[in-house]
Amino acid sequence: MMNFLDRKVVPTGGFVFKEGSSGDQAFIIQTGTIELLKGETVIAELSKNTIFGEMALIDGAPRMATARAKTDTTLIVIPRSVVDSKLKGVDPFVIKLLEILVQNVRTMAAKLG
Repeated sequence: MMNFLDRKVVPTGGFVFKEGSSGDQAFIIQTGTIELLKGETVIAELSKNTIFGEMALIDGAPRMATARAKTDTTLIVIPRSVVDSKLKGVDPFVIKLLEILVQNVRTMAAKLG
């Protein structure tokens, strides 16, 4: 499957997405480093083989952080259609459980600032 997904190259300082924007893609870091920011504060630094941006694909809510390239970065782009096709036929209980887990993460992040 990975051979058919698009790649995106983001130069140092470039934005993958911004906090509050809608999300129809998740990303896997192939090379480089991504910073997640809440406002101007770096809340996480992500490196090779890390997936991010996935929560918006599960619950459709706006992005809760900004993703910016700390170094030149190559990303594997995972479109909503791929996630939807993987979830098709999955037990509705499992889908609801995923939605609850994402909501719990969003609630905790909101409490932390």
